[in-house]
Amino acid sequence: MKIGDEMTLNKDAKFGKSFWASKGEKVKVVGISGNAITCENKKGLKFPCNIKDLE
Repeated sequence: MKIGDEMTLNKDAKFGKSFWASKGEKVKVVGISGNAITCENKKGLKFPCNIKDLE
């Protein structure tokens, strides 16, 4: 996995009342820091997720 790759979420990306993307949605990797990934959905919304949440 590297920056710019398109991956698929294997679970919903949400935290509390914030909901960023749903399971099965394709997202683009824009940042990597250890197990933490910053993703961007097709609407341009950037959000954090775990490396284990992508396939």
